[in-house]
Amino acid sequence: MVEGGIFMNASRKNRIKLSKSDLVYQIIIFTVVGIVAFICVFPLLYVVGMSLTSEGEMIRRNYFVIIPHDPTLRAYQTVFSQASIGSAMLVSIGRTLLGSVASLVFPILGGYILSRIDLPGRKAFLIFFIITMILSGGMIPTYLLMKKLHLINTFWVYIIPAMGSCYNMLIIKMFVENMPLDIMESADLDGASELQKMMYIAIPLLVPTICAIWLFSAVGQWNSWFDVMLYIHNPKLYSLSYVVKQLMTSFTFTDTTANLQPLDRMTPEGLKMASVVIAVVPILCIYPFLQKYFIYGVYTGSVKG
Repeated sequence: MVEGGIFMNASRKNRIKLSKSDLVYQIIIFTVVGIVAFICVFPLLYVVGMSLTSEGEMIRRNYFVIIPHDPTLRAYQTVFSQASIGSAMLVSIGRTLLGSVASLVFPILGGYILSRIDLPGRKAFLIFFIITMILSGGMIPTYLLMKKLHLINTFWVYIIPAMGSCYNMLIIKMFVENMPLDIMESADLDGASELQKMMYIAIPLLVPTICAIWLFSAVGQWNSWFDVMLYIHNPKLYSLSYVVKQLMTSFTFTDTTANLQPLDRMTPEGLKMASVVIAVVPILCIYPFLQKYFIYGVYTGSVKG
């Protein structure tokens, strides 16, 4: 007990006493962060609350519900009963997994090659890739290109265009250039080839950057619906985001709770909110596992030692 008391007294003495100005600063910082966090979380709570609320409770509470008094899962049962949701979710999962991986393969190879100072024509290649990144061909030329490649109305229209990301390639190039030269020189002395240096030195050191790029690509693939509207005409190839977009503009689901009392049914708003939750939750479940890589990958390039 005496030793414990000594340690507690020592820890109290070692605490840094904040001045009044520092204390006010801390209070302001926590207040601002709390307000921003509330602004970010509130829409999600509203969507989830509305998706769990029946028509009767919505009417009683003027269609503004955060925490429902009598939550119900009828909206989710109705949404999952639709065949289009199941196939759309499988398409979104497939395009997210394959598309996000495809968006890394060529950028990693190209970024590593462009980082080599002794590459012949390196400056010309950089100018070319930067121009193609800034000046795109436009919607109609891109559609004609997809048609010439026979990608219209196929699943591969989601995957193949994702391979040519000049932005990701330039990010990889920048991070490879910031690597310590001593490591590469040691590999050269050991007789390592460029492929071995890329596979066993560059890529392991690029894991945080690769994870950050993969997260951006995965979120973009999961949320993308505009390419579906342009290139896909087969409903079986619709992505989940496109189906949800259709729901937001024109409600098309059939309420399977039509045999219930009017006040116990689900409103179109509740079914739409349930669709939004189904579309958002999977990507929210992935982010916590990649958060540390995402933060490290974003900030590493801004610090040069």
